[in-house]
Amino acid sequence: YAGEVARRPWFQLEDRHTWLTLARLGALVALALAAWLAPREFLPRDARLMLLACAVAAVLHAALWLVPRRWPRRLRLAVDVSLVVDAAWATAIAYAAGGSGGALAGAYLVTALWAALGYSARTGLKAGVLASLGFLTLVWYERDGELWGAASTGRLAFFWTALAAAVVGAAAGERELRVRAERLAVLHEAGRALILAPDADAMMACARDAAARLLPDWRVTVRRGAAADEVRLARAGGEGVVSVPVRGQDGVIGAIECRRALRAGTVRHRIRLREIVALETLAAGLGGALWRAELMARIERQSLTDGLTGLLNRRGFDRDLSRELARSRRSGQPVALCLLDVDRFKAFNDDFGHQAGDEALAAVAGIVAASCREGDLAARYGGEELAVILPGTSRDDAMIVAERIRAAVAAHPMPRRAVTVSVGVAAAEGGCSAEVLIEAADRALYEAKASGRDRVVAGRAVVAEAPSSG
Repeated sequence: YAGEVARRPWFQLEDRHTWLTLARLGALVALALAAWLAPREFLPRDARLMLLACAVAAVLHAALWLVPRRWPRRLRLAVDVSLVVDAAWATAIAYAAGGSGGALAGAYLVTALWAALGYSARTGLKAGVLASLGFLTLVWYERDGELWGAASTGRLAFFWTALAAAVVGAAAGERELRVRAERLAVLHEAGRALILAPDADAMMACARDAAARLLPDWRVTVRRGAAADEVRLARAGGEGVVSVPVRGQDGVIGAIECRRALRAGTVRHRIRLREIVALETLAAGLGGALWRAELMARIERQSLTDGLTGLLNRRGFDRDLSRELARSRRSGQPVALCLLDVDRFKAFNDDFGHQAGDEALAAVAGIVAASCREGDLAARYGGEELAVILPGTSRDDAMIVAERIRAAVAAHPMPRRAVTVSVGVAAAEGGCSAEVLIEAADRALYEAKASGRDRVVAGRAVVAEAPSSG
C-alpha cells in the first residue's frame, strides 16, 4: 500500500500525458484539415509544409505516447521530448503561415500554456524556454540577425508575460491541489488505521498522529471525557488552543486539542478553516470508531455472560480456562478449579417452581461472585452447576476459597428454605489440558455429593505430562 501511495504522482503524470497526447493529435488533425481547405491568401507560403509538420508531429507524439507503455521508466523523457516536438512544430507552422508576424505565431504561446496547465508549472517553464528559442530562431532566419526589433521584442515580452501568469496560476493551483491531496491522504490513512486499531487507546493514538500531521506546528492531545459541544478557539497560558469535539452515539465523548505557542506581541492565533474542517472530519472518524469498538465490546461481553446469573457463560468459561492453563504452562504457576453444584436443586424447583429456582440460583451466583478474590473468575458451568477459576492458586489455597464460598452460601438467608452447595476442587501444576482439570474437579464434586453434600472435597493435583518423544 505504501508503495502505491508513493507512486501516485507518477500515475497522475502518466494519465496527464495520455490525455494531452490525445488533445495534441486532435489539434494536429484539425489544423491539417484547415490548412488543406483554407484559401491560398491565408497561407502566404507553402501549405504543404504545414501539412508535413502536422503529420510528422502526429507520428512523433504517437510514438512518445507508446514509449512509456513499453518502457515505463522513460515517461519523463517522453514528456520532455514532446515539448521539443511542440516547439519545432510551432516553428514550422508559424513559418508556413507567414513567419513571426503571422497569426499562427501564437502557437508558441498555446503550446507553452497547455504544458503549464496540463503538466505542471515547471514543465510550462521548459516549454516556454523551448518556444522562445523557436521564436528567436524564426526571427533570426527572417530578419537576418535583427533579433531585438521593436515588433519581435514586443511579441516576446507579451509571450513571457502571458506565460508567467499561466505558470504562477498553475503553480498556485498545484500547491493547493498538493495540500488537499496530502490532507486527504492523511485522513484516508487515519480512517484505515482507526478500523484496524485493536482498542480505544490505539484509536486515540492514531487520531493524535493524524492530527499532528494535519497541523505539524501544533502540539496535539486526544482525550476522552466531558468537552464543549462545538469547536472552540481560545487562548490559555500564552498558547493558542483549538478544541474539536469528538462525538459518539450519546453525545460528546472527548476532544482533539491542538496547542501552539503565540508569537511575542500577538494576542490570538490563526488557523485556516480548511484545517478545522479536516480536524472535524478526523474527530468524526474517531467518534465513530470508538462507538463501534464499544458496541463490539458490549456484544462480546453479552456473548460471554450468562443472562440469569451475570457470571461468565460456558463459552466464556472455556475461553478463560484455556487462557489460564496456557499461562500456567509458560510460568509454571498452578491453576485451581472449583466446581459447585446446588444441592437438591431439582427438588427445590419441584417444590417452589422454576421461577423461585432461578431466583435461588441467581442469589447463589451473587454470593459466589462476592466471595471470590480479585483475579478469580466465576462462571455458570451449566444448569445448577457453577465454576470458579483460581489463577496462581495451589490446591490447599483453593480449598480455603471453596470453603469460604460454601459457608457463605449456607449462611445466606433464602426466602423459602436454606440452600447449600457441594464443591469439588482440583489444581493443575505447570499446566495441563482443560479436559483433564475439569474431569479431576468433577470427580471431586461427585465425591462431595456422594458423601453427604454441603461440603468441599479436594481432588488430585494434576501435573502436566511430559511431551512424548519420537
